Amino acid sequence: MNRVMIFLLSFYFGLGSFFSYIVAPELFRSLERSVAGGIVEKVFPLYFGVGLGTVGISLLIGITSKMSRFLLLLLAINFLVLLYLEFKLVPQAHALKVAGSPEFARAHLMSVILSMVSLFLTFGSIVYLIVKTKDAGS
Repeated sequence: MNRVMIFLLSFYFGLGSFFSYIVAPELFRSLERSVAGGIVEKVFPLYFGVGLGTVGISLLIGITSKMSRFLLLLLAINFLVLLYLEFKLVPQAHALKVAGSPEFARAHLMSVILSMVSLFLTFGSIVYLIVKTKDAGS
């Protein structure tokens, strides 16, 4: 089951890293800010949905396989961060942006920080699983 979890989490980590550090910055460099922002807003539900799915399935596998509490904690925190982003912070940021509120900048910064936190938690989970898989095989 470790390999399935590694695959799922690596898929989300790769997608998130590619989108956050390559696609989104290039969109904002190449297009008008409002157009780039509109595209990114359309991608967010899919991006965070993939994160919720991959992290959620990994968490369920971890629970049913009685994996370490440390790994379960990493996955549970990650899942909660993604839930908050998907269903609270991103919709709130969108509403603030539409309203032209100066609070949008703060909400946007928080979403960027929490997205990075999710990717770091994902990376930590992957490294933990790889080390445990290697130790089990030795």
